[in-house]
Amino acid sequence: MPKNVLVGQKFKIGDVVYKKNVFGSSKKLEHRTGTIYGVKTKKNSRGSSYFYYNIQWNDRTRTENAQHSIEFIKNI
Repeated sequence: MPKNVLVGQKFKIGDVVYKKNVFGSSKKLEHRTGTIYGVKTKKNSRGSSYFYYNIQWNDRTRTENAQHSIEFIKNI
């Protein structure tokens, strides 16, 4: 099995997402929702590629988030 296999892209431009609690805490966090406006891949120090998404949040801030830290909002 090849070592550096790129996992499929989960989201596309225009999808509405929220940021997951990636710290494993049971503490409830307020979910920020936002819209994806860009996507790119980055390589880590070992050469594996990962998807990163540019997100315009509803409070008008913009961030770049890894694919594993956001979740798709269904039924909008």
